[in-house]
Amino acid sequence: MKLTTIINAHRQWLLTAGFGLAVFCFWLFVLPYLMMAREQMQLFLWNADYLLGRLAIPGGMAQYLGEFVVQFFINPVYGALWYAVLLVVAQRLTLRLIRNKKYYLLSFVPSCVLWGVACNQNIPMTPVVAVVLTLGLMNLVPKERKARCTAVCLMVPVGYWLLGPAIILLTVQFIPSVNFLIFCVFGSAWLTPYPLRQVARGVDYYWEGDKVGTYEEMIYDVLMRRKQWQKITDRYEQNPTESLAIRNAVLVALWSQQRISQQELMGRLDLSNQTLKSVSSAFLMGEVSLPIGIVNLSQRSAFEAMEAIPNYNKSARALHRLVETNIITGQYDVARKYIAILEETTFYRGWAQKMSLLIEHPEQIGNYPSYQRLKEVYDNGHDMFFF
Repeated sequence: MKLTTIINAHRQWLLTAGFGLAVFCFWLFVLPYLMMAREQMQLFLWNADYLLGRLAIPGGMAQYLGEFVVQFFINPVYGALWYAVLLVVAQRLTLRLIRNKKYYLLSFVPSCVLWGVACNQNIPMTPVVAVVLTLGLMNLVPKERKARCTAVCLMVPVGYWLLGPAIILLTVQFIPSVNFLIFCVFGSAWLTPYPLRQVARGVDYYWEGDKVGTYEEMIYDVLMRRKQWQKITDRYEQNPTESLAIRNAVLVALWSQQRISQQELMGRLDLSNQTLKSVSSAFLMGEVSLPIGIVNLSQRSAFEAMEAIPNYNKSARALHRLVETNIITGQYDVARKYIAILEETTFYRGWAQKMSLLIEHPEQIGNYPSYQRLKEVYDNGHDMFFF
């Protein structure tokens, strides 16, 4: 009886906690590869130039904070936790706006919509963060009518520049403020180098085209990074695909399990430009080519992946790979340039500092057996593939 009383007394908080747990488990166990794919398409730097560059475009603060969150996606546990926190905060902010516990379940609607939006690989973290922050602003609007109208009219233009089109939610509290929003959209299209359609939709709210890649390519990319060879071959046997990059990954997995010879591997690999047609496939080819010694192709794949990112971001993962390939090929000055950038990140800083010491003392490359092996292949190999 006592337990029932406690559950009834805290039912709403328990539902919220259950919702948060469901979000966490979904991202950790169902779509971890999408989080890792998002992380590799951005480069969050701890410097003023990076922040000012984001603030110079409409919605830039939301993009900046979104990329701050996405850097944690390098670890799926952190990424799933961030999603859970953001969607729970959205639910609680919505509940405060409703102000009627009878409609408690309706407070989950915005969070569920954001959850669905986040599952689209062409939608970055920016709109999710923007909507949560807009809900927060809506809770700050005064209740008194005159003060509310004044506050909304002031918040709309400032909020639009910081958060983007998500600020339209704020206009619900004072409909005439839509005029301010329309003026902001046209003014931003005139001030910034973006077409009106993109400014109205949100500069970093949606990525057009198929440059990101498919879910399947993202899954194989994660499996390659983790060297889960058996899972790669099992997955392909159960569900063959036409993707050339995935077929190459399967060949490397078979070779790693000693199920095919190196000669057969090299004879069946497809090294055409078609394997680099998306961000995910290019990153996958980078993972395919480096372990088997095709260092220059791995380096090219990193460049191609970074240049294909839809919003023209740089990529911490691509720079990580470029440091590796330039160390292997002996291009230490180039490696230093990329290391200097990675030293301003959160999760790559420690590794970058180790690489900085390595290029100052290249004789210690023996402490990194994989680099030493690839360097020997690169320096001494005469095979056409090792170029």
